[in-house]
Amino acid sequence: MNADQLDHITNTLISDITAQVPGSRHHYLDRVHEVMGAYSRAGRAAPGSMRRLLEELTTEAVEARFDNMPV
Repeated sequence: MNADQLDHITNTLISDITAQVPGSRHHYLDRVHEVMGAYSRAGRAAPGSMRRLLEELTTEAVEARFDNMPV
């Protein structure tokens, strides 16, 4: 995958995720990991926007996991 393709995939993924309702965005976490891995395999640093998105989605996934726990 060349740099232009990777950048296009990244921008599309970010757009798709930001269009989702908060609380359901963490379902894209696997796809974000795949794209981050593609950057690594290409020998490129992932953009800051992807790193921030990964952190946000990870936090959402953890929160979603504990939302349904009885207290």
